[in-house]
Amino acid sequence: MGSHAVGRRLSDTHSDHGAPKAFLSRFIVLQAIGTAGIVGLWAVGVAGKPFAGNNAFLCWLIAAIGALGILCVFFRRWRDVDWLATHVVRIGLLGTVVGLIVAFSAARAGGTADPNAIRSMIGSVIDGMYVALYATLLGIATNLWLKINLRLLGNFDG
Repeated sequence: MGSHAVGRRLSDTHSDHGAPKAFLSRFIVLQAIGTAGIVGLWAVGVAGKPFAGNNAFLCWLIAAIGALGILCVFFRRWRDVDWLATHVVRIGLLGTVVGLIVAFSAARAGGTADPNAIRSMIGSVIDGMYVALYATLLGIATNLWLKINLRLLGNFDG
């Protein structure tokens, strides 16, 4: 398959409104697998953690972009799926930068010998690291899921 065919497939931002049964069934199965994974992570208490702290806004934004990407998969807007997958990682990296700024700002203000102040400073540093790591993790996971959808369903639709 030449680069022209790949470019044509990615530039095709829409196709007919009636999704073939084969595409629809593959879409449903793939999203059911993803949903089962999220439900499993939620059941063990992992999936809710990114949405509970200072990084909740960025994590909700990443989740919304992921949902928009899945909607674009359903409508077979492959170029949009590719664009969203690329940029959701950048938003996750933005969370990394914000989290590190929070962590380093807290560490910089920690020039004291008072144990309570040091404890508070360490807590702020840890909170900043949570922002960094959860936003990055969620951005990468969303990117991977959209790329999996693009690879498995976009090639099917081609």
